[in-house]
Parts: sequence; C-alpha cells; structure tokens
Amino acid sequence: MHNRLKKWMEYEDLKSSAFADKIGVNRATISHILSGRNKPSIDFLEKLLYVYPEVNANWLITGIGYMQVKKEEKQVLVTKKIGKVVVFYDDNSFDEVNS
Repeated sequence: MHNRLKKWMEYEDLKSSAFADKIGVNRATISHILSGRNKPSIDFLEKLLYVYPEVNANWLITGIGYMQVKKEEKQVLVTKKIGKVVVFYDDNSFDEVNS
C-alpha cells in the first residue's frame, strides 16, 4: 500500500511534509508508512479520504481498480441522501419517517 500512497503523492505533486500537513497527521507518520515500517491506520485512511474524496479507497487499500473514483460515482456518494424511511408491519399498516 505504501507504493500506492507514493503514487498518489506524486500525482498530486506533494512532498511528504506537505501531504502530512494537508491531511492533518504527524510528518513521522507519513515517513513510517512510506518506508514500510508501519501500515496506515483506519484513522489515517479516514483523514486521507476526507481531504481527497477522489481517491479510490479500494485501489488504495487493495490495488484493485483505478486510482481515482469516477466523477459520476463520486457525485452519487456525495449527493445521495435518505429522504424517507417506510416501515411495514405484519398487519399491513405502515409508518413513514421523513428526514
């Protein structure tokens, strides 16, 4: 995974210190991950994906897929909200909850 992280940083033209500052982690954390000493934590991944939602998390973690999420997929993830929840009961009645 550290190689994919390096690829993303090269793509964004970021040095490790600037990358650490941008996603809000210690510079040593980036250094340890890039050297292969440590594996990224869930907290690290969450921060990275929050700042860079266009990074394909599946690619970053597994190496499968493309480096970036397609714009159409990203828009669906960002704009899709629950509008209504309908609960059906076994007596054929129901309740609706609007958000």
